[in-house]
Amino acid sequence: MIGFLRSSINRSSTEKPFSVKVFQPIFRCASILLMALLAQQVSAQQVDTWFMAGKGINSPTNGINLFLPNPITTLAQDGDPVTTWYDIVYYSEQNAVQHPDPVDYPNDPFGTPDGFDYPFPNSGGNPLFLTPMGSIPGVPTVRRNPTDNMNFNPIVNFDGSGTGQALHFRSESRRDITVFIVFKALGAGNSAETQRLLFGGDVDVHHRSANSNDWTTNLSLGVADGNTFSIGRTWNPLNMLDPGEFYVSGGIDLLGEPSIGTFNRLVGVNAELLITHVNGIQDILINRNHPLADNTLFYFNRLGKHFNSNDSNRNLTGDIAEVLLADFSLGNNLRQRVQSYLAIKYGITLNAVGSLGSINGNTSYNYLAADGTVIWAVDPNYRHDIAGLGKDRYKDIGGALSLRYNIDQRISKSVNSDAIVTMSTNTDFSTDNLDLTRTEIDGQITGQPDGTPNDHNFLMWGNDNQSINSSALELPPGLGITSRIQREWRIQAVRTPGVNPIQGVSVRVDLSGSDILTNSGTCAIKLLIDTDGNGDFTDGPITVIEATLVDGFGNAYFDGVDFQHLDVFTIGFGDTTNPTASNPATTTVCDTPPLVDPSVVNDEADNCAVDSVTFQGEVSDGNTNPETITRTYRVTDTAGNFIDVTHTILVYTTPVIANQPDIVGCAPQVFPTIDGIGLISAAYYDAPNGGGNSYNPGDPIPSSGTYYIYDETASTPNCSAETSFNVTLTPPPTASAGPDDTICGLVNYTLTGAMANNFDNLLWTHNGSGNFTDATALNAIYEPSLLDVGSTVTLTLTASSTNCPDAIDSMDLTITLLPFVDAGSDEEICEGATLDLAASGTTPSASNTSSLSWATAGDGSFDDATALLPIYTP
Repeated sequence: MIGFLRSSINRSSTEKPFSVKVFQPIFRCASILLMALLAQQVSAQQVDTWFMAGKGINSPTNGINLFLPNPITTLAQDGDPVTTWYDIVYYSEQNAVQHPDPVDYPNDPFGTPDGFDYPFPNSGGNPLFLTPMGSIPGVPTVRRNPTDNMNFNPIVNFDGSGTGQALHFRSESRRDITVFIVFKALGAGNSAETQRLLFGGDVDVHHRSANSNDWTTNLSLGVADGNTFSIGRTWNPLNMLDPGEFYVSGGIDLLGEPSIGTFNRLVGVNAELLITHVNGIQDILINRNHPLADNTLFYFNRLGKHFNSNDSNRNLTGDIAEVLLADFSLGNNLRQRVQSYLAIKYGITLNAVGSLGSINGNTSYNYLAADGTVIWAVDPNYRHDIAGLGKDRYKDIGGALSLRYNIDQRISKSVNSDAIVTMSTNTDFSTDNLDLTRTEIDGQITGQPDGTPNDHNFLMWGNDNQSINSSALELPPGLGITSRIQREWRIQAVRTPGVNPIQGVSVRVDLSGSDILTNSGTCAIKLLIDTDGNGDFTDGPITVIEATLVDGFGNAYFDGVDFQHLDVFTIGFGDTTNPTASNPATTTVCDTPPLVDPSVVNDEADNCAVDSVTFQGEVSDGNTNPETITRTYRVTDTAGNFIDVTHTILVYTTPVIANQPDIVGCAPQVFPTIDGIGLISAAYYDAPNGGGNSYNPGDPIPSSGTYYIYDETASTPNCSAETSFNVTLTPPPTASAGPDDTICGLVNYTLTGAMANNFDNLLWTHNGSGNFTDATALNAIYEPSLLDVGSTVTLTLTASSTNCPDAIDSMDLTITLLPFVDAGSDEEICEGATLDLAASGTTPSASNTSSLSWATAGDGSFDDATALLPIYTP
């Protein structure tokens, strides 16, 4: 237990000492009182003012449960002015608002329009309201973007230039208090009035009344020279010896980085114990003794600028992400719970002693859940860049201790400059933590009875601060891992029994500063998880997860990762993935297979790089038309992984057609047999390339011309053969000597009935003794001889043509004697008588006749005009 020791550590040299002896009796009593206060909690202690940049910006929180996110609305997008920062604890709503119009200073702070009226005193000669002497500030700006966000959570940005920017609120908690403020700012100043203000603020005319015990005193928490979190106290001096000011500077340089400043005030009789912690480390601890030390604090608190500031260097230039104000001084365990909540939410590494966790890691600070469970136990090896996903809530319990905070961190990364690991409950790293579409974390149980802690669920990680460059040391055997970065991370996954673990997370690792990408490439980056928890990657089971993507900025992404408590992970490189390639398209050739050619494999690819494509061998099926040859090529990548592909070659044998001589002959002719080697479906065609009409051997040749013998394999390409020949067909001659005929006597006979076609030459021959006037004329004239008379002569016509047999035809020409007739002697008859020619003196006679015919010049008639001796009747 710490008594009221008059500590001199970190005290400002400007503080004017005053006599302690006067107050010693009081201090002794106060010591006992404070010891009692430190040892027990007062009922109904609670956080009653809570500002969060992710909730209540320009949007009222009244009626919205504290644990509900109610994220930034359209009234507060990135770059919008913050006119009202609503208190999340709306039961006693103490909203931070902009500076009122000076004419409204006398108004009630909770009125409309609001003012700076003091609730006590409201009469007498003392000021009844605050009249700030500083310039009127503007309002800060909400920032919600990847550059300004603090671990994916928005902030409120204060620009201290000019008249500065500020908000203020009327506080109900003004005695024993604890203030948590998450900020990022560079410091300036070395006094209560000149330090850059975070919380509280100095005034020119302090509140006072007739009774000094009713005076209020001003508190200023700020960032001073050396970027320290410092305390300033000012008041109306009691006498000439009273400086009216107290200032103590913190001793830890926060480097202008995101920080959690914690302030505790615990009052006794004429005394107050002031304690600060920065990022978990106790910084200021001082027992301050003064007759006004136990007075209540000033009614109004400013964020960003002292009430009396006219100097821009006194104004805050930086960010505030969250403020919690409790109406009691939290003990170490409770403070540790709230700091753990803020550290996880804003990615700040805590430490309990020594240097900042962002510098030397967490050597001594156990992170606590809202129910006091240790969710990150100090790990001497893995203590750097601690961050986590998690869900937890310190439930508001009526009439009892209520810290009221809650966390729902679904995407997270340490804010330390050398942190490279980000985790998200889904694969989207582009949105902030207010994106409630991101996969929810199990563990937010509501409706539990008072006094029942809420379930918590955390997945946290920290690293050993080793180099992020690659090394060949401590590689897991048998997994193909050829290098890994030297840095390792430990997982601590702590949750309430029965709560579903945080699983299937996505991990983003920024490897832009590592040589593993330049030495090995982005192709085979892997997440290696040592699941036996001993941190030795050469033994035990190792889970290997392939990177989903390595983007152009050097970020490696791993999705669907399930971590277990005490797993250790790192990043390795190992190309264990075979290259890919398709079997080349089948090649069809004629007669001769192509040369071995690895370039036929034309779509080879690899997650890293293809090193070579080589010929492995070939086999043939021994068949023909086609012969199938299968060639094997091997695609090998730079890590020796390979895949074999096959190239099928179909070899067709082109048929060989024997030469066909030209055909010259007499029609009709037929197509001869086709001879050759390896003939498939050879046939004759009257056009090239198997065109026109086709004919088979033995078919009649239709006409003279050029003909083709064509054969093919019908493959693609088509292996074909063709030969051509000419056909010259001579039509056969025809000859017709004409019909048989008869002539009388020695008369010339013209062969008018003779016909002949398709002949080159004609020739008449005979078997008589006569002659042809022109034996080569078609209609020749036969001159019979005397010897021919009375006989039949055969006249033969011969038509001859080249390439064809002669056409021969004959006709018989009968040559008869000339007929002879004698009508007999003239006769006379009497009128009415008939003449019987047989009774003529000289009877009629005839020879060499075939028929007879009597005629008369009179009008008589013959009884038979064809008889030799008819009877004539005149």
